[in-house]
Amino acid sequence: MTSVSYQIEGGNYETGGTASRQIKEQLKKIGADPAVVRRAMVAAYEAEMNVVIHSHGGELRAELDEHELRVDVIDTGPGIPDVEQAMKPGFSTASAKARELGFGAGMGLPNIKKNSDHFAIESAAGRGTRVSFTIHLRPQALYGAGQFSIRVEAEKCRRSLHCLRACPTQALRVLRGKPEILDYLCIDCTECIAACPSGAWGLRSAGEELKPSPGSILILPPVSLVQFGAGITAGQVLTELAYLGFSDIHVTAAWESALRKAVMQYAAGETRVRPVISPVCPAVVNLIQLRFPSLLPHVAPFLSAQEAAYESVVGEDRRLLSLVPCPCQLTIVRSRDRPVEKRSHVLAVLPATFAAVLHPRLKRGTGRSADTGSTPAAPDPLGVLRVTGIHKVRQVLERLEDGLLTDITVIEPYACFAGCFGSPLFTEVASVAQYRWALAPAKPDPRARAVRRAVPLEPRHGLRLDADMTRAIQKLARIDKLRRSLPGSNCGICGAPTCAALAEDIVLGRAQLDACVRQRMDNEPAAKQSRPGPPAEESK
Repeated sequence: MTSVSYQIEGGNYETGGTASRQIKEQLKKIGADPAVVRRAMVAAYEAEMNVVIHSHGGELRAELDEHELRVDVIDTGPGIPDVEQAMKPGFSTASAKARELGFGAGMGLPNIKKNSDHFAIESAAGRGTRVSFTIHLRPQALYGAGQFSIRVEAEKCRRSLHCLRACPTQALRVLRGKPEILDYLCIDCTECIAACPSGAWGLRSAGEELKPSPGSILILPPVSLVQFGAGITAGQVLTELAYLGFSDIHVTAAWESALRKAVMQYAAGETRVRPVISPVCPAVVNLIQLRFPSLLPHVAPFLSAQEAAYESVVGEDRRLLSLVPCPCQLTIVRSRDRPVEKRSHVLAVLPATFAAVLHPRLKRGTGRSADTGSTPAAPDPLGVLRVTGIHKVRQVLERLEDGLLTDITVIEPYACFAGCFGSPLFTEVASVAQYRWALAPAKPDPRARAVRRAVPLEPRHGLRLDADMTRAIQKLARIDKLRRSLPGSNCGICGAPTCAALAEDIVLGRAQLDACVRQRMDNEPAAKQSRPGPPAEESK
């Protein structure tokens, strides 16, 4: 069994939710079922925020074993004169400030009871309130870790440690002087590539040459057509590709529009889940599978635009070249190497290869131009929340998991800032590239369509400390004890992103017990003082 306790400050809405998030992370690490994790998160969050809204402060105590989570929340507030009335949905005594911030809807206690297996409340006017609830646990089924397409050139690493702080899933370490990836935590985003000043992180594959063959098809994301400076339009790039011998070119913007339309229709008619998450970015889908598996029912059952383009235009006897804007799209191409449902082979072209071929030709200023063959994405329609940047996306998913975004119809999340236009594999400033693409002449692509996902998305088990829940709880207790003994500075000098990550590395055997550099430095003066000095010289 492991026990934790958190102090809750009354009236502090900025720190409200900290304790419930910690409980959620612990449940994920022991491998609790995603549905159970979400129920626990909702109940704990409501109980915690009740203390913030209605009292001077209090404490949340939680006990966890392989069977259940038990939580007690005790506050020093004014108490509840009529508990029966307080349990009615919609009844609230929240202050004007709390209501202004979006709290005080009168659903706190009913939501705690609804999401608990056992619920109790003790309160009386003038002596505070104690809310207790229990949630039965069941282990999450194990699933294999996902593929990833990020590679590291260790000899280029200068130990800036920027990548450790940038990674949204704490998948990176710099151990024994070399950067490493914990593959089961990697979601194939581009944060490490963008953060590294020495270029140590990149793509695993060198990609294919940009050379046409009879009957070949070329798939391009819009960002690839607006990388060549002022005066070089997307149409000119397409014309140069035609002169190179590519006669069948498709731009994925049309599939992006088709996907958005399909997701909006799905949200309007096929599901009552709110909000619906568009699968527009595979890296975000990976993040949800890893960190937010309880949100998988929110993800619309479609392929990303690039994947849908493969399914729409490829014939069994035709060769397809696809320019991949990020690691997760490269992983999708690499995964098609395995024969599934007679799918055709797709070959990846990297942005650097594309630029190396076209830059010299476009510098000659041919002046030739053509339609882009696709439609730029329409402005965000009413009801769609477009979120870009993986850390902002994660904040939104946290709030969604807490049940706080029911007023939104569709979320369109992108791991890169400004969407694919912000991929660090391209050189143009994201906002400049977006501006140029918005000016591109366009025509629809008759083949563009949304494609349903054939296989449902499943959780990834990356956060589990052990396949056995009892051993996972034991490891969690050791990690928590070790974490409390560390400085808590999260400096990263040890090669782990945080002190909590280092504690986990030590318990799981990835790091040594003395790995904390700051702790060793602090202990050295004390050790020197405790050593006996040289014997005093005898007087002559």
